[in-house]
Amino acid sequence: MGQFDADDQENAARLLSALTLVSHSTFERAVTALILSEAARVDGPVALYATRELDDDINYFESMADPDDPMAPLDAVGRGADVGSEVRAAAIIRNLCKVDPDKLLNHPSLEMLRATKAKAVIVVDDIIGSGKRTAGFIRAMWRSESLMSWHSRHQIRFVALAYTATRVGMTKVNGLTCKPRIALVRDCPTFSDIPWHGDIEMAITALCNRYGRKTSRRGMRFGFKKTMAALVFEHGCPNNAPSILWAPVSEDSAWQPLFPDRTVLLGEKSAFPPDIMARDPIAMLFELAGEEEPELPPAVLGESVLGLTTAMVLALVATGVRSRTALSYATGYDAAECSRLLDRCVERGYLTATLRLTPHGRAELKEEAWPAERAKWVPQRGEDGYHPHQLRGPP
Repeated sequence: MGQFDADDQENAARLLSALTLVSHSTFERAVTALILSEAARVDGPVALYATRELDDDINYFESMADPDDPMAPLDAVGRGADVGSEVRAAAIIRNLCKVDPDKLLNHPSLEMLRATKAKAVIVVDDIIGSGKRTAGFIRAMWRSESLMSWHSRHQIRFVALAYTATRVGMTKVNGLTCKPRIALVRDCPTFSDIPWHGDIEMAITALCNRYGRKTSRRGMRFGFKKTMAALVFEHGCPNNAPSILWAPVSEDSAWQPLFPDRTVLLGEKSAFPPDIMARDPIAMLFELAGEEEPELPPAVLGESVLGLTTAMVLALVATGVRSRTALSYATGYDAAECSRLLDRCVERGYLTATLRLTPHGRAELKEEAWPAERAKWVPQRGEDGYHPHQLRGPP
């Protein structure tokens, strides 16, 4: 923090506190569950592959096949691989395939796909950031004429599965010829998605721009492809995050990042919670208000009939925050949980289908806390606001 000027330290602290931190256990649980869920949708064997960075002109199956044994599984991790992402995905795949080897195939060769009549190819990654890695990997598979033929006859389909993805990344993957289904645990929050006042967002962007020029990755001040991702895994910081968080020290730059060369050091690992928690609704409403005093609905000040999470969502929608990514960030819910919560709000008449507050929702938001909660606000005996319950008569 001392690398920032005194006037910038408040916004630097904001940037750090806005990060979504994903622990090893959270990542592995969620990705494992998502793979099993996607496999259950397929009537037949499913081929699993850890997404890796490949050259643009490579044919994946030809280049990786064992010439002496065409049925042998392909190497899960390439040479010089990013240990933080490829190896994590490969380990999850290996463990799942041991449990159900007939249904789940661990990096099968093209001949094994043919022999087993696999019905789906699922490529697994931690993040679809810019989309370059996932799109490139699927294109390398697509160079197989056999795979193209099977796909054209609707005998096999593609799924791009990841813990998280940005809108930019999803757009790139959606543009592929094979039209893969994208399966995510949660949308990736970017610093433009976070529900805070416009002035704060501009200040954070200026901070990344100014101090990013001091790093060894000046061209990635806003992350790779200017993604501005606000999420970090315990196994590594994506290069889609601003470079002030991860750019390595070099001869040209002495900038000391929190995650040097995208590595999470032992001291920082303790900051990763076992689960992703909801944000403080009152703090978020203050950030949205900027310099003005926020209007705090009674429903977020105590244990309301709505429940605190629903009250927070309605309060944020009332201020104009309607992005599902932003609401997922605020609640700590994954994509499925957040969608279910919003669907319930629509069903109960609190929100419209376009996520706008209804008169009923506005009325509920203004409701005060439960009577038991109100009792907590009564001053205790001995406080300045205390009044005796009985008055003595004259002596």
